[in-house]
Amino acid sequence: MRQGFLGANFEALAELWNRFHPEKYRVDASLLIQNTVGSPTFDWGASCIEMRDDEPIGFVAVKRSPASLYRHPDKDQYHLTALAYNDAETGLESMAYVKRILRNRGASRLVFGEDTRHFWPGCPAECAKLGMFLMVQGFEEGGEVVDLERDLQGYRYEGVVPEGDEFRRLDGKDLPSLRSFLSTEFPGRWQYDTLNKVEAEGPSTVFGLLQNGNVKGFALLQNASAKLPIGGAIWRSDLGDNWAALGPIGIAKEIRGGGHGGALLGRALQQMAEEGARRTIIDWTTLVDFYGKFGFEPSRRYQSLAMAFE
Repeated sequence: MRQGFLGANFEALAELWNRFHPEKYRVDASLLIQNTVGSPTFDWGASCIEMRDDEPIGFVAVKRSPASLYRHPDKDQYHLTALAYNDAETGLESMAYVKRILRNRGASRLVFGEDTRHFWPGCPAECAKLGMFLMVQGFEEGGEVVDLERDLQGYRYEGVVPEGDEFRRLDGKDLPSLRSFLSTEFPGRWQYDTLNKVEAEGPSTVFGLLQNGNVKGFALLQNASAKLPIGGAIWRSDLGDNWAALGPIGIAKEIRGGGHGGALLGRALQQMAEEGARRTIIDWTTLVDFYGKFGFEPSRRYQSLAMAFE
């Protein structure tokens, strides 16, 4: 029997997720709620749960385009947020339902992951069965992205700090400058995600690069105190005690190429290390060589996947 997500048993859905995916990708019910029905783009009409004997045997969670939240080029794009099933037949039936709904709406594309409050930046390499299932469904491969990790125990930044740069966690008086900076330099998802985190957790979740009191760079920092874990922080169970996450991170165009970005990254990592961070993740990136200079190594690999509706 098929049902919607209203009144869903998320403890049971998390158990199903954790049976379906490798252990390093396990989640709990609170994360599943946050990244599905708790998201403003969750699609109640296209998402479904397959039930048997009052127990979930499969589910598909879908999200709409984030075009209503921030600048996005395709308002008719949808995202396959989460998928799990006990047997392939159940998965096939669920996906047939989802594709029929979206096709009837005039959807342009269905992207695996990459959604607002995402789990996946692509299909994880360890999930070969899932990847093959999606390819059969009509998804086509794009590029590869990775998560990176390192242990920050004892880390100190020994690099050059450009003259005039100040680094610290932001506070309330910095918010006007932060908003202006993000609106100018990173309009769209990074602006939305960062300010959403600030609203949930306060301005200190942002580590800033300031010049003459003005924000010229930022890094979003997370640890076990996060009320709204996003990005790499959703793998907190695998990261273990004293985990941390960094990103997004960026600096103003006008100061790029002068060593400011590397100094911001190094000082942000030192800040987290001084606060007791150990295993630390930087998620959804292709900049393996850059972050490798700071001791980070790939820990998860993802293949971008999307299907077009004709």
